Amino acid sequence: MDWPAGVTTGPIRPEDVPAVVEVANAIAAADATGEYVTVEGITEALEDADSLAVWLDGRPAGYGLAPEPHVRDGQAIVKVRGGVHPESRRTGLGGPLLDWQVGRARECGADLVDVEVQAANPGALALVASRGFEPVRYYALMRRWYDDQPVPLTPLPDGCALIGFDPRDDENLRLAHNEIFVDHWGFAPKSEDDWKKWFTGNRHFRPALSRIVVDGDRIAAYALGYEFPVDTEKTGVREVWIGQVGTRREYRGRGFARAAVSAVLRVGQESGFERSSLGVDADSPTGAGRLYESLGFTAISSEILHRLSLVRRSAPD
Repeated sequence: MDWPAGVTTGPIRPEDVPAVVEVANAIAAADATGEYVTVEGITEALEDADSLAVWLDGRPAGYGLAPEPHVRDGQAIVKVRGGVHPESRRTGLGGPLLDWQVGRARECGADLVDVEVQAANPGALALVASRGFEPVRYYALMRRWYDDQPVPLTPLPDGCALIGFDPRDDENLRLAHNEIFVDHWGFAPKSEDDWKKWFTGNRHFRPALSRIVVDGDRIAAYALGYEFPVDTEKTGVREVWIGQVGTRREYRGRGFARAAVSAVLRVGQESGFERSSLGVDADSPTGAGRLYESLGFTAISSEILHRLSLVRRSAPD
């Protein structure tokens, strides 16, 4: 890699993790992503990712993660993470860092490389474009502050009920999730291990902030809540992150997702939280953005998923 003078690099060692956390959180603050990290979070990410720490004149200046590929629709995809400390931007670090990530993805046999870029970061947008990445998906961060008025709840039809999360229902919830999102862009069914690791077994998952709509014994819709203490530490605001919202196809258009989300908002308000946030796919087939707007959410920022194909196309005959 063609690094500038004064740069040293190497794999992220356990003793480097606090410095990487410092860089990641400086990026989150400067770009208003809300994606603060902890030592535990970075340590977990290193378990299945190649990594690079970047130092400029002995100071932590950037980092990169290139996780193991995951397969979707028969293609191996590596979604890279990382960035350059705001104080070290425009010093020639971003290009070599991204080149390293792409190189690692290629060595792992990936077909595609994905990276998310804030729409308000022109430097990062120009960098990924210069490496051949193309925008493929747009996402919005939406937020709803609570006020002094109770969050209105949405009534359900007779025979349906709103319940809290019960671990005994977890497998049925996973299967419902896989069924619900099968028609969503880029979705891959969640295995039992992945479901536990990233969803209901995640240390940030809050059963008390989650709600499920049932029609008899059948899960019709759900909204799962999470809390990230590091975000509260960095922002001074207690926030319920609504991580997953879904409605089975036969129940769509009947207010079931609205009922689940409004119930999560109400319990968050009653539990002393100050706001709720969530991310939404701008091209969601269910029109989720309109639902959230009707519940008082406002788009705060936009993120663009960029993709680079590593598959060499043969020339036409």
